[in-house]
Amino acid sequence: MSNRHTPDTIALELLDAFDERGEATKWDLIKVRGNDTQFKIWIEDFLLPERVLVERRDGRNYFYTMTERGELFHKLLRNGNLIRLFNRVSGKRLK
Repeated sequence: MSNRHTPDTIALELLDAFDERGEATKWDLIKVRGNDTQFKIWIEDFLLPERVLVERRDGRNYFYTMTERGELFHKLLRNGNLIRLFNRVSGKRLK
């Protein structure tokens, strides 16, 4: 089996970063993805515009929390069976 991360596992890893404290710093999320470019793609270009996360700034520090929509998305991602079902109906023609 491949070690390649799929979009659903990447999103789950990012949202799992909120489990312990309920919020994550920018650095916490960069560590999950490995670099600032991936942070920008996943957080700034996807999760923030889709209202999965909200950003709070305190001086030079950035903090992120999940919205209600983000919590629902996280629950769906945790249930891998549902994600496989969604992937199946959205990515292939069923006969």
